[in-house]
Formats: sequence, C-alpha cells, structure tokens
Amino acid sequence: MNSVGFTSYEYHQEIKDLASDLYDEALARNDNDHDLAEDAIFEGMLSELVDGHQWIIYTYSNELVARFSDNSEAYRDCYDNESIGQIVTDKGLEGMKPIIAYFAMEYDISEALHELESFKEAVA
Repeated sequence: MNSVGFTSYEYHQEIKDLASDLYDEALARNDNDHDLAEDAIFEGMLSELVDGHQWIIYTYSNELVARFSDNSEAYRDCYDNESIGQIVTDKGLEGMKPIIAYFAMEYDISEALHELESFKEAVA
C-alpha cells in the first residue's frame, strides 16, 4: 500500500498482508522453525515493521489507523495517564498520534498473525 490515505477495508487488508509477509520472512530467517520465527517476530521484527511503516510516519495516516484499528486504545497498556499528560504537555495532542497509531497497528498485526492458517497449523 503506497498511499497515506486509505479506507477501512484497505487498512484491514494491509494488516493481513503485513502479518502474512512477516510470518513468511520470519520462517525464512529461521529455517522454517515456527517457534524460532515466532520469537523473532515478537522480539523485534514486528516492532521494526510497524515503526518503519508509512502509516506510522505520516500524521494524516496516524489518524486513519486510529479510526480503523480495533485496538486504538492499545497504547494505554504501555503509557499511564501521567506519561500521556507529559507527552501532551511537551508535544501537544499531535505528539500522541504516532504513539496511538503505532500500538494500534502493532496489536492489529499481532492479532492477524494469530489468525493466519499457517500460524495456527504450526502451533497445533
């Protein structure tokens, strides 16, 4: 997906595609060992993927991620009210947008990974 603007359908399709590609890449890097691939995903690959995604980089896209995500409150797992208040004080409300988008997208991809048939089969 090469656009900073997108629809809900496009967002959810991108999440599924990213999850599938991430899992395939993790398997390839880890000799098709599911457990090693899963460790690699959750020990860095997922974070790197999300951090570098254009929808996290561009403010307009941040707002769309938050709107379309099923996990737009996920940032609250990592930030308490005091931390959020400090970010808003230092950077304004704009400072929260990439944080909200980052955690929302990370949680969405994580959920999509667990819904992949190939991922489910490897666990079974």
